[in-house]
Amino acid sequence: MKRWFRTLVISIFALAALSLVVIQFVQTRRTFSISDNMFNVSVNNAMDEVVRQMSGEVFQTASHPATSFNYQELDSLIAEELLLNGIDLHPVVGIYDGSQGSFLYSSDASKENRLEESPYRYNFSPIGVVSSGQYFITLAFPDTELFLQSNTKVYLYMTLFLLVVIATMFFISLRTLAAQRRLDQMKTEFINNMTHEIKTPISTIGLACEMLRDETVSQDAATRSNFLGIISDENQRMRVLVETILQSAKMANKNFAINPKEVDINSLTAKVLQSFRLTIANRGGSIEAHLDASPSTLEADELHITNMVYNLIDNAIKYSVDAPRIVVTTLCDNENIVLSVKDHGIGIAKENQKRVFEKFYRVSTGNVHNVKGFGIGLNYVAQVVRLHHGHISLESELGQGSTFTVKLPLLG
Repeated sequence: MKRWFRTLVISIFALAALSLVVIQFVQTRRTFSISDNMFNVSVNNAMDEVVRQMSGEVFQTASHPATSFNYQELDSLIAEELLLNGIDLHPVVGIYDGSQGSFLYSSDASKENRLEESPYRYNFSPIGVVSSGQYFITLAFPDTELFLQSNTKVYLYMTLFLLVVIATMFFISLRTLAAQRRLDQMKTEFINNMTHEIKTPISTIGLACEMLRDETVSQDAATRSNFLGIISDENQRMRVLVETILQSAKMANKNFAINPKEVDINSLTAKVLQSFRLTIANRGGSIEAHLDASPSTLEADELHITNMVYNLIDNAIKYSVDAPRIVVTTLCDNENIVLSVKDHGIGIAKENQKRVFEKFYRVSTGNVHNVKGFGIGLNYVAQVVRLHHGHISLESELGQGSTFTVKLPLLG
């Protein structure tokens, strides 16, 4: 995914998310305003019915104690009518005498100040009162604004939470798409490199066979032996190549298991080195072997350990620009056998060293165009080491070469 396109997508998403937040905020404020108006309408409807029913009640003046007026009935009636109008709140109720400037009754004496300031005041005309216009039923609700806001804020918080979730999933999707794109590119490069890698030994073997058909060449024992050696080497190269690909694909399966048996690492390494001596000699290079591990026996899958050593040495040869100079060492370190392959090649930059064991990853070789490969050898090596409960490390510096060190547990 190109950077400008990714930036455009992120910008559009950010603008859409911000617009959604603004719309939700405006809608929430509007909803709160509507809810407040509906609340007032519901209270007024409920109190109209309460006033209608209570206006026929007998209410005695202050000079005659109001023993016949049922205040509990008033509280119950108000609560019932409010509930019928969709308000499940219990207000403080008071009866206010406007002419005296005092409350004849309040359901909570400590809240009379709030009752006096409350906008919910309703005139009623009880029987037995000459100047009935001065009496009011007054209600004080417990922070109705806060109650309404808390309901609407819940939806706002839920919206913000969902936006965060969507944004998180959006960026995860972007990263996944970018990773998939990189993987697709690496797979394409892998197929191209593998095709060229296989075509080379096929062409070499074909050419050698054509030369051997020439009677003048086939009668010369030294020349014939040389061509047969080339065919054998290229055949071995293709065998390891195909085996590496197949085994690497199998190792991707979590249920993959190795077939361990007793293996002598010194003997195995010596055999692998022998198959490279002709190739190195043709390039005017050298290979040193210091197979000093003692004891040298470990429990391992011989096929995979052989391929592991082969890949490490083949990698050292590939990335040696001039005549390859390779040193292979085995030794014992506490309870491990340590195998190291050192070359004096082009080296690996520090920023690439952490990725060299990734599948399909290939380090850029700059102006070196004769380096062949398909980015699977070192990944295969790392998987083999992991399956044998070992450890692999890399030390490298550009222009100075690289050293791969593998530690595998000793037998017993």
